[in-house]
Amino acid sequence: MLGKIEILIINDDKHTTDLFSSILKRNSYSPSCIYTGQKGFELANNYDYGLIILGLTIPDIDSLELLKRIKGARVSAPVIAVGGYNDVDRACKAVNLGAYGFVYNTSESDLILNTIKNALNQHKLEQDLQKIQQSLSNQFDFIGSSKVVAQFREKIKRVAMSASRVLIIGEPGSGKHAAAKYIHYCSDRATKPFIAVNCASINPERSNSFLYLESELFGHEKDAFIGASDNHRGKFERADGGTIFLNEIGVLNDDLQAKLLRAIETGVVRHIGSDEAIKTDVRIISASRTNLEPEVKARRFREDLYFRLNVIPVDVPPLRSYPDDIPILTRYFLDQAGYVRKQVDSEGMEYLKSYQWPGNVRELKNCIEKAAASEQDNIMHSPTIENILSETHDKQSLTVDIDAVNTSAEYKRSELYRPDIPFRRQVADLEKRLLAEVYEDCDGNITKAAKILNTDRGNLSKKIKKLRLKKR
Repeated sequence: MLGKIEILIINDDKHTTDLFSSILKRNSYSPSCIYTGQKGFELANNYDYGLIILGLTIPDIDSLELLKRIKGARVSAPVIAVGGYNDVDRACKAVNLGAYGFVYNTSESDLILNTIKNALNQHKLEQDLQKIQQSLSNQFDFIGSSKVVAQFREKIKRVAMSASRVLIIGEPGSGKHAAAKYIHYCSDRATKPFIAVNCASINPERSNSFLYLESELFGHEKDAFIGASDNHRGKFERADGGTIFLNEIGVLNDDLQAKLLRAIETGVVRHIGSDEAIKTDVRIISASRTNLEPEVKARRFREDLYFRLNVIPVDVPPLRSYPDDIPILTRYFLDQAGYVRKQVDSEGMEYLKSYQWPGNVRELKNCIEKAAASEQDNIMHSPTIENILSETHDKQSLTVDIDAVNTSAEYKRSELYRPDIPFRRQVADLEKRLLAEVYEDCDGNITKAAKILNTDRGNLSKKIKKLRLKKR
């Protein structure tokens, strides 16, 4: 009957079955009554019922075993157990096995109906959440059809099902941030906040840099330090119920490492300038461009914090490990940028596939967008692509990697300068990377970025427009 929710009643007690059927019909439900467990399972498994009412005393199959079979067959309909006063223990076992709830077979009709309505409402909410999760996860899906990408995608889907902390390791531009988002939006926290913090955006040369990062993470009270003109909620509070992504976790100093460890162990944070404990429920996903184990051995990173963060390790594959997906990625980036008619010629595509991509997917995206903007017609030629890539780096490495300058403990000053690249070009590249990093970390807020960089907002706005920087 169109428009009516169909409910399957599996119960060998005809009196109870008739009673429930009568109540359901009077309230615009469509009941189907079955008196044996085997037939009931066949119907539950082959038809899409809105709800199942299961009697706890069925002669041919033990009701708890039948419930296990129903749940094992991934029947999505919620199950309400029905029985007498002597069935309370079995009712508790039924709920533990996945039944929504239990009603006595002598319950008042209002109680029966309320239990049914609540079960149906909860089931609808769960279905809506699954749709939202699917929709959101699709937005942050990893593009590609290669075995490498497919295996990685399946791995992080499994990771998303867990509530454990995750440590993502991957080269610059390989997609650590995208992986963290994908994990969040495939998890049961998908409708809650996803808050990202780029720990590498701090300048360790400035005396108050780590104080600023502590404030960003945990918050501060008014007048807690110079410049604290108002109370400030930290990222942990803003991520409550959701996920916080701590990118480049390896840059944290000893004090911040200790405070992060305490937040993990206690589940509470404290504002700078306050002793009040603020409870937070967050899943922590952290990331680093390099393996942190050498940092732990060198005592630059706390071993106890490392083990708490590295519950589930995830390695993001570099782009050079799946070159056959580059045509798919190229098409995706062109469409995303509005160049739906543009395409790369065959020679250019072969060059893209053979290139080593030290900057990974981020570098590919930038290259494709620049090439599309440079070409007058709809064909993007190989010489254009080669020139764009040679502007800032050769085939082996990036000319300047600002994050590595900030984060690598092994960094040497001589690595910053490249004699084979014009000095002005290197400076311009370094400036662009720095501005892009701060602009992204500030979520596109130019006023905030100008404050961090200690520069004029108007000049910074012009510079961002000139460099065509966009918040990812």
